[in-house]
Parts: sequence; C-alpha cells; structure tokens
Amino acid sequence: MKFYRSMVFILLSLIVNAVQSVELVVLNWDEYLAASVIKAFQQETGHTIKQVFYDSDLERDQILGGSNVSQIDLVMIDHTSAELFGGNNVLAAIQDNTKGAYESIDSRWRNSCGDFGLPYSWGTVGIAYRTDKITQAPTSWSDLMSPADDVKGHIGMVLDGNDTLMPALKLKDHSPFSEDIQELKDAYELLKQQKPSVLTYQYAITYLKESKTADQLYMALVYSGDHYALNDYDEDGPWQYVVPDEGTSIWIDCLSVIEASNKKQTAFEFLAFINRAEVVAQNSSEVWFASANRDALALLTEEIRTDTTLYTPETILDSSEQYRALSKANISQRNRIINALRK
Repeated sequence: MKFYRSMVFILLSLIVNAVQSVELVVLNWDEYLAASVIKAFQQETGHTIKQVFYDSDLERDQILGGSNVSQIDLVMIDHTSAELFGGNNVLAAIQDNTKGAYESIDSRWRNSCGDFGLPYSWGTVGIAYRTDKITQAPTSWSDLMSPADDVKGHIGMVLDGNDTLMPALKLKDHSPFSEDIQELKDAYELLKQQKPSVLTYQYAITYLKESKTADQLYMALVYSGDHYALNDYDEDGPWQYVVPDEGTSIWIDCLSVIEASNKKQTAFEFLAFINRAEVVAQNSSEVWFASANRDALALLTEEIRTDTTLYTPETILDSSEQYRALSKANISQRNRIINALRK
C-alpha cells in the first residue's frame, strides 16, 4: 500500500508539472541568448523556450504591431522602442513584477528601458572587417561609406532608420538623431554614393549564414559583439570590430514582456532568472556582450572585462550619443530614405 501511494504521488507530480510547464516564445536577435542559459532555465522550472528571430528593428516592429503579437511572450527591444510600444500597451509594465531585479542594474543604464523592459545589454554600432582582406583597421566612417577600390562591392549595410543613416550623419558632423531635413538629405546623398559599393543590406550574421556569396563580404556595419558570431560562421575570417574616431550611437537592449501574452507570470519568472548575477555572467561570457548588470561584472573573466570592443573606452563614449526617440515626421523622412535605398 505504501509503495502504491508513492507511485500515485509520483504520477500526480508528473501530471501537475506537465500541466504547469509552458513554452515561452521569445522574439530575439539571432545568437543573442546563450543555449546553456535556456537549458538551465528549462531544467530549473520545467518551462521551455522557443526563439523567433528577426533581422531588423523594422521587421520586429511589424511583428509587434501585427495581429499575432499575442503569440509572442517576450521580446528583445531597444530602449527607445520599449518606451514607444509600452506607451501603446503592447508591452507590460514590469518593475512591480521583477522582485528587485532593477537593484542589480548599473545606475548608468537602470532607467534606460523605462517601465517596460529590463536592461539586458549595451553597446555600440561600428565596423566589422575581415583581416585577411583588409589589413589596416578602419579608423573613420569614410572607410565604410567611401571604401577603397578593392573593397567596393564587398560592403554590408543594414536597412534601419537609425543605423543606416548614422555613419553618413557622423561624417557630416551631425547628430545620428538629427531632426533637420537638410542634414538627413545630406546623409541620403552619401548613402546613394555608397550604394554601388554595397554587396548586401541584409544583417551581416544572417548573410553569412544564408548567402551563397558570403565569402564576398569584407566589411559591414554591425553591432558590438557581432564579430564573434561572424567568426563562428565564417571560415574565411577572422573578423575584427572597431568604432570609428568620429564616434557612434550607443544602444541599450531591453528584455520586455508582451502585454497580450497569456503567460506573463512565467515570462516575469524568466526575467528574474536571467538577471541573476551568475546567470548574467554565464550568458554574457557565452554570447559575449556587455552586460547592464552591475553585480555580474565581478564574475566575468578579465578577458571579457577588458575587451574594448564590448566595454567601449570613455574617449569613444564621450563623442557618442545614446539612442533617443524621434519625432513622427523624422521617422517618416528616414523611412522614405530606407525605402529609396531598398529599390
């Protein structure tokens, strides 16, 4: 009888766990969440993680603004968009649901995501280049915008209202977030001049994974840390990363919960889990990004703490700007430029 009761208890426990186990769907950049962290969360909670990848902010925004957004539970999103979508009730307010997770976020980034996201990482926009094709490291955005003859036709860009225009605006000594129509037109002229030298406007990591001409990509506009993923996929590398002397844009990525999700409680559990110092350190070391978690820094190796491609020197940060929200008119103008480049 005792054995029978024990077996019944075990079976009931398995049934309860199976019923309680849920699958969280995370809308994310590729290669931006460590497989070991996903596995650890699954082992600890019984919940599973499914990732859906996007290649640009525009693609992500189309998903968030679509009718099927309720099929997503969490999204990796830049801090300015987190405020926008949070204000439109697409994202859930999380500060009251994260059990003090904000206390471990470095003060510099703590308020970056507002009420609608947990700061995940930060970094810069820069240039990745193949050292076997380009022996002298780029030092200026002009190396990307007006490349040398042997690099023409081998340039990778992205199609994004902020990042596509940023190198051209910085070369003109304008803010990357300029609201001035003439300054945007000046940037567009530079982008038109660059276009014959562009091999692809597809995100570099995706291009290397999917394109038959991946070996023709020598230099690309990327985000800090991307060159590590590029090296994983490109046997012809190696790739290196630099931020040009003119400065750049500083991004902060937030992990946010979708308001329409019917699994918000589990999503908040995942936020609390992924912000534990030891989990952050593991995640940061495996994916190789600069963490916003102050407590995790002490757990990182010296190699990652001193990696200037991640933890950007103050001299570069002083000439750079954090992303900020743009006016609707400015966004419309920038989208027209992007659509013109797409043709």
